[in-house]
Amino acid sequence: MPSIEQYYENYWEDPEAYSDPTTPQRQALLTRALAPLPKGSLILDVGCGRGEFCDFFIKQGHRAEGTDLSHAAVKYAREHFPAATFHACLVEDMLPTRAGAFDAVFSSEVIEHLFDVGTYLMAINHLLKDNGLFILTTPYHGLAKNIMIDLLNYAGHYDPMGQHIRFFDTKGMDRSLRTFGFEPVHWWGYGRPWPFWKSFFVVARKVAQAKPVSVGTQGRTS
Repeated sequence: MPSIEQYYENYWEDPEAYSDPTTPQRQALLTRALAPLPKGSLILDVGCGRGEFCDFFIKQGHRAEGTDLSHAAVKYAREHFPAATFHACLVEDMLPTRAGAFDAVFSSEVIEHLFDVGTYLMAINHLLKDNGLFILTTPYHGLAKNIMIDLLNYAGHYDPMGQHIRFFDTKGMDRSLRTFGFEPVHWWGYGRPWPFWKSFFVVARKVAQAKPVSVGTQGRTS
């Protein structure tokens, strides 16, 4: 069985071939979400892939860094977007050196791939300045959409051999964010009309320093 590192090296074997039709929608929402930040703010893209969002942040007048587990993706990003800084590592590997360094963190279509959601959210919290912005996207699972999935494509959507292992509705995402020191302030969607959004776009603010959480069975915290 390949390691998680090898999985993403294989995934990003050909960065040039990657294309996501929702990128313009995400960029439009990012423009709205980042409007309160002064120019020159430092933004981190967690799971940056080939780096195009870091380039977008720089064109918006900000400074940008990206982190990704794939060395191939980071190599591509460094070659094509040299104005940004890229790191081939897990987000938690940036601690403690970069604690409190960032005005905002963006992480798009990452959290649904993670077993250890808590370590990821805690690391992002600690990397942010007080009152910093955390912006993330993940596939949307609302009631109407879930019913349609269950009726028409349960086995395909929840493929036990697939790469998505976490599935968030608004309630679950809200609880996860608040557990690790964030207060959600905007809930937007994109990709399809509501209530069948492809993904939701969540803007949260760091309101407290995240503390270690003991996670029990079925995701219960103690």
